[in-house]
Amino acid sequence: MSNSNVTVCVRFRPLSHKERKANDKVCFKKLDSESFVFKDERDEDVIFSFDKVFYDDAEQSDVYNFLAVPIVADAVNGINGTIISYGQTGAGKTYSMEGPSILHCNELKTGLVQRVVNDLFECLRTSADITTWTVKLSMVEIYLEKVRDLLDLSKDNLQIKESKSQGIFIYGATEISIMNSSDALERLSVSFGRNCQQSCWRNTNEPGQQ
Repeated sequence: MSNSNVTVCVRFRPLSHKERKANDKVCFKKLDSESFVFKDERDEDVIFSFDKVFYDDAEQSDVYNFLAVPIVADAVNGINGTIISYGQTGAGKTYSMEGPSILHCNELKTGLVQRVVNDLFECLRTSADITTWTVKLSMVEIYLEKVRDLLDLSKDNLQIKESKSQGIFIYGATEISIMNSSDALERLSVSFGRNCQQSCWRNTNEPGQQ
């Protein structure tokens, strides 16, 4: 991993059943663990390099161990950490973050969210330097520059503020105390469900959608 405070990785998913049936082709070629060759619209080779490239045979644990383990360790030591999953619809963001399901998933397919939650509590439980700790959970959605509280849907226009003591924070966001990983995952599962329902509703009610 680079010494930068920001690590950028790319992950390729396998072709879907629909794509294989349509005889779609893969448009990149593997170089090494940090670079790949992409054919552009002129059929010319372009090399892209990242801190890490996860090809279509990468396991969920590979992504977690490289990307998230250092962030969990830093979080236990009081350092903020963020994981952002970015890509077009169908690219595999949800699978990487959640796996097939937050609550019901075999170990091989378990996503980043569950692994982070489980390891965070395990680190706190086994730490020789931390005797008391508190974990609080908030979950919000930012959509069209509006911040909505997924733990309290009546709060649909929260404000992002900054103070000397707290830094940047979301004023009024619901915070709930979490005692263990099971409790956290149950809460996250409910909130993810709310987010999915609202996203599907928007997609079918925006102009131009049928």
